[in-house]
Amino acid sequence: MADDGRTALVSYAKGWDLSSRSALEPLSRSEAEARDRADEPYVMVHRVPGRTVPVEVHLVAWGDHYVGVWAYDERGRRTQELDWRLLEPGRLLLRRRAQWRYDSLDQAEFAKDVWRTRTDLGPDGRGRTACEPQGALGPSRHGRAEVPEVDRRRDRAEFGVGGVGSPLLSEPSLRGRHADGPEATPEASPADGAAAAPFPWLPPRPAAPPHLSELFRPGTRVATKDQPEMTVHAVREIAVLRVPSGRLAVACPLTTDDGRQRELRERIPPGAYPLQEAVLSYELEYAGEVFPVEEGAAVRLLIDEEPAATWELALAEGEDARLLRDDEAYGFPTDAALGSFADAAAWSVLADKYRRYSMEGEEDAGEPIADSSYVRTSDSATGGDLIHFPTGGDGVWPVWLGRSAAGKPVAIAVACVYLPDLRILGAVR
Repeated sequence: MADDGRTALVSYAKGWDLSSRSALEPLSRSEAEARDRADEPYVMVHRVPGRTVPVEVHLVAWGDHYVGVWAYDERGRRTQELDWRLLEPGRLLLRRRAQWRYDSLDQAEFAKDVWRTRTDLGPDGRGRTACEPQGALGPSRHGRAEVPEVDRRRDRAEFGVGGVGSPLLSEPSLRGRHADGPEATPEASPADGAAAAPFPWLPPRPAAPPHLSELFRPGTRVATKDQPEMTVHAVREIAVLRVPSGRLAVACPLTTDDGRQRELRERIPPGAYPLQEAVLSYELEYAGEVFPVEEGAAVRLLIDEEPAATWELALAEGEDARLLRDDEAYGFPTDAALGSFADAAAWSVLADKYRRYSMEGEEDAGEPIADSSYVRTSDSATGGDLIHFPTGGDGVWPVWLGRSAAGKPVAIAVACVYLPDLRILGAVR
């Protein structure tokens, strides 16, 4: 195919270094096609004559239900991100659209004062948009977004993905020409301040569960970026929770949406289950003195004595883990620093009793338990219970489901304090 000055050269690689804008382990087209068929990630690099930096870079990762797009300007600064998700066979859904606009040639990529906008969408096309005309240094505007279907869905290509970000690649007159071998086009010089080690672009990695099994193993030594050493002092029995319906809600009893609760999709056998608290012990130094501290770090509803072999997000109706971005997780919101485990079938009665007990001082509506650190409310009509627990603050707290090696649900757990960069040090020496 003759180069008419309008042709986009498409080349392939296993990965893409975001810092230096260079391909990692270049591939031939046939090698990329093989990875496409095997649902293994690969990168498509779109270039045009006269530019040392690409017009677009696409990360195709069918195994992760994901196609990501970065569009670049002439100086190699990213100007647009598109996040597409494969939620149904042959169809891609636009999950996020973000844009950056640079006012000068010297403005650094993603500088604090760069104009930016972001729209996050759900499968129904509704979502939220945020615009920061002065970047992080000025006010922001937020609102609801509704994107028409023609802009938020597209067919999956037989191989790769066509230009979906840059106006250049969307022009009908600009067609891609595939490189015959691994990428040999000159790469851009690394961006200012780029690290020597590659910073590869990867498919989204949602938040991983903290070390929940170890947190409920007395004697385990752990650490976070804030505490160099802590020990799982004990697993404390709080009370028995009755769930006669087999429908479990994990939610804040004071933060609800129109009386609804976050009911988990996973059903458990109807019954009564122990609610337990993992207690960490450590030392704090203040004003030259050292103080011993004990703190509840996590709570779990123990469904079965069989140990959890794996942990996953405990999802509610309408949640889809394939939509999560880096470090994101579904969970229950709270603006009262509280959560609870409850029989979902009696939620409205149980949560109302908790509100009356805690907010209105109606002593008969609830029962203090576990040295009065926790409160239980009960519904005499259904026999269901609610037991509250404190969290380390407001926000959204993920809920995790533990499964046995055979896939049976054995525990539902919440890390109810912040444990940044939690790591395991081993057993008590």
